[in-house]
Amino acid sequence: MKMLSKLLSVLIGIATFASGITLFLEIAYFFDLKILGMLFTEICIIFSLIYTKRNLDFMIYQDELWKENKTRRSRNE
Repeated sequence: MKMLSKLLSVLIGIATFASGITLFLEIAYFFDLKILGMLFTEICIIFSLIYTKRNLDFMIYQDELWKENKTRRSRNE
């Protein structure tokens, strides 16, 4: 799962870079509606990737806590 988290980080970086290029093209071509639609789509994709990454990181954190508490309980008994 940590590998997937790193992959999502790379995808967020790539999507942000692509969104920046699209924003530059939007300004250069005087607000073309097709490019504006692409920009909004890329922003939605970035937000969904960030949401997925946050949930995955929380699942990894929860799993590590569960394993830590499990070993702590077994040592105390």
